[in-house]
Amino acid sequence: MTISQFIAKHSGLGKRHAKILLDSGLVFLNHQPITDGNLPLGKFDHLSANGEILQARTARYILLHKPIGILSATTDKNHSTVIDLINEPWANELHLAGRLDRATSGLVILTNDSRFSESLTSPENHVPKTYLVHTDQPIPETVLQQFRDGMSFEKENTRSAPAIVDLLSETSCRLTIYEGLHHQIKRMFLRFGIRVTQLHRESIGIYLLGNIQVGHWRNIDLPSCYCQ
Repeated sequence: MTISQFIAKHSGLGKRHAKILLDSGLVFLNHQPITDGNLPLGKFDHLSANGEILQARTARYILLHKPIGILSATTDKNHSTVIDLINEPWANELHLAGRLDRATSGLVILTNDSRFSESLTSPENHVPKTYLVHTDQPIPETVLQQFRDGMSFEKENTRSAPAIVDLLSETSCRLTIYEGLHHQIKRMFLRFGIRVTQLHRESIGIYLLGNIQVGHWRNIDLPSCYCQ
């Protein structure tokens, strides 16, 4: 939507009114005066006209350490969600950029920027996700090699990219995958009769959980390479 169209729609007075405001120097985009109403208005641009703020959204990017038992959801009638952990008036604007099941802990990313969340979740982008995995029995090297070779998933009619996996102990490993299939890691191990007992996500792409405490969150800035 152009700035002229937005002003016309907001005021209900039409494009002629918008043009008068623009020609009079009364319209400010990101606090700078403008006269060109054909400029596109971004979702997070600050726009005012004749002293009235018409749009003032703030782009938000949140890293959160999800505890076990908390739902990766925005609302739920019966269980606490990750949104409930963010005690801010703008929390309900957020959505998840990838989910974790209720029994899994670790990093989740929340945002109100759909382009950013799509860049993380789109299968075409092959964004790596790293997990710490504990199992109920030793993990054979042959299983690790299967993960490194990639695996077929008939339900989704796809094949996983070669995973990166490092054995940490007989019953634990650090595993990086590039998909986000339903219960993917648990299904990978169950194929060999091994049950995952603990699952914890450490990173998504360049974003690391780091030292964020369980149940806490922090704001992040986008890297300069991300174009909104």
